[in-house]
Formats: sequence, structure tokens, C-alpha cells
Amino acid sequence: MSKTIYYIGAGASYGKRDEKGAIIEGVPVVAEIPMEFAAFRKFIADAEIPTGYIQFQDFYQTTPEDVKREKQMMLTDIDDLQKGIQEHATIDTYARKLYLTRRFNEFKKLKDVLCSFFVWTQLEHKVDSRYDTFLANVLEESTLSLPKDISIISWNYDSQIETAYKAYRYNQGLPIYEKNIQGGWPSMPKGGRIFKINGSATFYDMSVVERIKETENETAAALQLILFYNTSRADTSSMGFLLRTHLSFAWEAAAHHDNLMNSLAETTVDTEQMVVIGYSFPFFNREIDRAILKAMPNLQKVYIQDINPSAVVQTINAALPTDKKINIVPISNCNQFYLPSEL
Repeated sequence: MSKTIYYIGAGASYGKRDEKGAIIEGVPVVAEIPMEFAAFRKFIADAEIPTGYIQFQDFYQTTPEDVKREKQMMLTDIDDLQKGIQEHATIDTYARKLYLTRRFNEFKKLKDVLCSFFVWTQLEHKVDSRYDTFLANVLEESTLSLPKDISIISWNYDSQIETAYKAYRYNQGLPIYEKNIQGGWPSMPKGGRIFKINGSATFYDMSVVERIKETENETAAALQLILFYNTSRADTSSMGFLLRTHLSFAWEAAAHHDNLMNSLAETTVDTEQMVVIGYSFPFFNREIDRAILKAMPNLQKVYIQDINPSAVVQTINAALPTDKKINIVPISNCNQFYLPSEL
């Protein structure tokens, strides 16, 4: 269906930094997460709890006493995760260790804190402006949707592209598919599609970042994030809703894993070129990478856009099929997302 696939990783949401390295736009990369976590903790710790009832979206009202208790629980969980991060090479390593050793309560706590962290960092910083430029270039004028010849496969948790799209069509989002969608698997549109292999940093089937921004005048963002975090850990089905983090890891089991992979294969069967942006093909993801690339029988060319494309050229060879020759083109200019001549 889609002749061009954009295959994106953390570098696609890097954005801009000032002369001191502080984030101007985008989300933090792995090396920046420890320092950003300290700022995230301060954001939660400094949350002022007003007197009287506190409104949580359109879900329910709660009391200052309950929020104060939930705030302290969240801070304790953040401290536990910070300690775990310091003792391991990366968050992914720590998460995989918890999963393999069946420490599932700690594993769930890690995902909930990490989800909240990525929500916070996108409330704190502007969207990577390259998403806006990309959408301005590729959206169809008549429908403001992705053309059928372009789809996106993302390894990122963030909501950068969803937020950027709000400037084009506020009341309707792009078709996004990930394995933690609640309910049944949605039908596939005729236009381009977006697949998020690691799920999304949200607590339900839309961007929490945007929901918090829309209601910030009524309830402070920090309070909302505390309530999203704690409500996601409770069974609220009797109240008519259920919040759960949609953040996931590629190697983690999920109800819609087969649906995701089947829909991916349907989308990539006609793919002829792939644009890899800011993704390094790490060993953790190799099994999924190989399955996705195997489902591109017509792939002829791969553009690798990265500040160090030669390093990615080496790692992608471990994921590409070995039964045919694929032309690999390095692109080192990362000012805008690359638009290949085939488009």
C-alpha cells in the first residue's frame, strides 16, 4: 500500500538545544533523561494542592487529602525508578531485567512513571518543529490526511506528531495504531497510517498531553498528571472508565500484537523505499525489526538520516533480509526530515 515508509526513532524527536544544552524543543534522548528526571520530580513535588474539591478531567472529583497522599506515592515511585536508572546502563536494560525476573509490579510501576515523565516533558517543551514542516509537505490538500503512498513506523513513545497535527485539523487526529489500544482493533483507512511499535506515553486512546493542555485552566497540569498516574493503577471499571498506560516495549506481550504485525505487513507489502530517521536498530529490537523488514518484499532503497549515518549502516545490515541487494543511502543533514526524490 505505502511505497515509502518512514522508520523513526528517538533522533526524530530530538528537536533543538540551546548553547548550554538545555532542551528548547523536542524530547530528551537517553543521555539527557537522568537530568530531566530531576526536573520532572521537582514538577510533581512543587504541585500546589488547593482547598476544596479537585476536578479530574470529566472523570470524577477528589479531595485535597487524597491528592496529597497520591502525590507522595508518586514521588516515592519516581525515586525508586531514579535509583534503578542509576544502577543500569539504560532504562530499557532495567525494564528488560524486571520483566525477565518476573518482577511485574516493579515493571508496571516503571512503565507508569516513564509514561508520566514523557507526558511531562512534552508539556514542558515545544514540539520538534521538523514534524510541522514534514506535515506541511506531505499532507493531502483536500483531506489533510497522509497520502496512501506514505506511512510511518515509529519506535517512539512521544506524541510529537499528534500534537503537530493539531495545527492542521484540531478536532480530528491522524490514524495511529499501537498494540495497547483498548477494545477491538480499528479498521484500516485508505490513506497513510502511523504505527507505534512501543505504544504511546498516554493513559488512554488519545494524547494525554493534549487533554491536560485543554483543561489546564480548570486543574493545574501537575495535579492532573498525579491523578492520571494514580488512577491508572486502580480498577475503575465500575465507574465506567479504565485508564492504563499505553507505553509498551517491543518485546513485551500484548493483546493486539498479532493485529499490529498483520496490519503492518498489509501496509508495507508494496514498500519500495524506506527513510530511517534517528533510529539505530538496537539489539533489543532486532527480532521485531527483522519481522517488519521481511514484510517489505519490494524494498529497493533505504535512506538513513542521522548525524552519524555510518554507524546505523552497520547495525541495519543485521536486520535487513540477506537474500537481495538493497541500496543504502546515508543522509547526514538532519535539519528537516528527508523527502526522497521518489515522492
